[in-house]
Amino acid sequence: MVKKFIIFISLGLSVLMVWMLWNMSSFYSKQINLSNLNTSNNIDFLSKEKRLSGLSAKEELILNLSESLKYKTISYQDSNYSEPIHFLSFHKFLERVYPKVFSHLKKRIFSNYSILLKWEGVNNTPHNPILVMAHMDVVPIDNYDNWDNPPFSGNIDNEYIWGRGALDDKSSLIAILESIEYLLNSGFSPNRDIYFAIGHDEENSGMKGNAVIADSLASEGVYFDMVIDEGSVITDGIIPNLDKPVAVVGIAEKGYASFELICNHESGHSSMPNDETTIGMLAKAIVALEKNKMPPELTNPVISFFNFLGPEMSMQDRFFLSNSSFFRTSIINNLDTNPITSAMVRTTIAPTIINGGLKSNILPSTATAVVNYRIRQGDNIEKVKKHIISTINNDLISVRQLKNDLSAEPSKVSSTKSPEFHIVHKTIKEVFGDILVSPGMILATTDSRHYQNISKNIYRFMPIKLSSNDLSMIHGSNEKISIDSYIKMIEFYIHLIKNIHAS
Repeated sequence: MVKKFIIFISLGLSVLMVWMLWNMSSFYSKQINLSNLNTSNNIDFLSKEKRLSGLSAKEELILNLSESLKYKTISYQDSNYSEPIHFLSFHKFLERVYPKVFSHLKKRIFSNYSILLKWEGVNNTPHNPILVMAHMDVVPIDNYDNWDNPPFSGNIDNEYIWGRGALDDKSSLIAILESIEYLLNSGFSPNRDIYFAIGHDEENSGMKGNAVIADSLASEGVYFDMVIDEGSVITDGIIPNLDKPVAVVGIAEKGYASFELICNHESGHSSMPNDETTIGMLAKAIVALEKNKMPPELTNPVISFFNFLGPEMSMQDRFFLSNSSFFRTSIINNLDTNPITSAMVRTTIAPTIINGGLKSNILPSTATAVVNYRIRQGDNIEKVKKHIISTINNDLISVRQLKNDLSAEPSKVSSTKSPEFHIVHKTIKEVFGDILVSPGMILATTDSRHYQNISKNIYRFMPIKLSSNDLSMIHGSNEKISIDSYIKMIEFYIHLIKNIHAS
């Protein structure tokens, strides 16, 4: 009997191993073969001939981005602090620098400042239009003293262009407009409609900009085959066990919600405290939420991420990732040890604001805290709220969602098998050469979420190589972009528009 049992177990393990090895053998590369692409740079937008201005094309491109960074198009949390003159002046700048764009494309203004451009296609194509997005607004400056160059100087040195918005997101905006101006000057016209949305309040939820544009287009019956917006970038050395840079194209983004915890208890003199105090109970509630997080999961965006990158890794990694359904718990536990990869697989909590007390010798009757959640696919805002209430389990602490703050459910997941994803994948390879391309999930929110109901697929990607140190400049000090990276961005959008045309 024991012998039969051992034979049965051995046979079962052998079958399991064969099945796993078969999975690994069929875990094939999803990368487009470079040999099938024309990666030579045959675009002459950097012609060295002098313009009427006396500058070369490259010098003009650099100066245009530099000038755009001088406009203080700041989005404040309180819109009363916004200064319309800077946004309107920025409009005038765009129309002056890109005359072909604003004379050939149809322009509409929404909520006074957001711009929608429509480049009409020349053929009766069966394809739906495409939407390309960027935003003109930037975040405020926390500390001017931390900047090596003034944040609105647009300073140019031998390698970089400096200023708030150099990465987020005026470089994308200017690169897009440079690409359109170049293509118009070369006599190019797309065979389908292409829209360009330039938001003015992306850094403050986009509710008055792209949300209004999306509602208007929905009422007109417009439906997009693809929306492409800012998002993930090309990283080098951030993802372990890969010897090539990785371009991550966001096929989904996490949801966002903030909740206020309000604790009401007895006040009194600090010399005679009860066993439980208002601030003490609130602190325990926050600790409980941090210790008892919502469960992690390998969601579709994360599985797609590993399906594209796994085949490019070592044999050991390929074995585990090709059998992710069997090693699911082990993979999740491994990802959960690092804050960045943990955020890929779970809904995260971050206490961001706490208030309570007026004087050092008085026990306050009320204390409040705000906790921010970034919500993975599979969870939702209501589920998060129920989790908070059940975890705290204290009738003296009430929980309410902040309605005046940004709020968004996790996005839909876009396809990695669509013709449009292939276009983006192909364009990245054409411009950046021998790098890896992968779908993934972005942890922040973008204005593209406003177009979910009128688009087939949304992809979130910025065509720029950034290191982990570079990423800290976004919303931080000393924001800058290398001149070479900026030129590559323009090249990317030229190729993208041409590939859309050829599809």
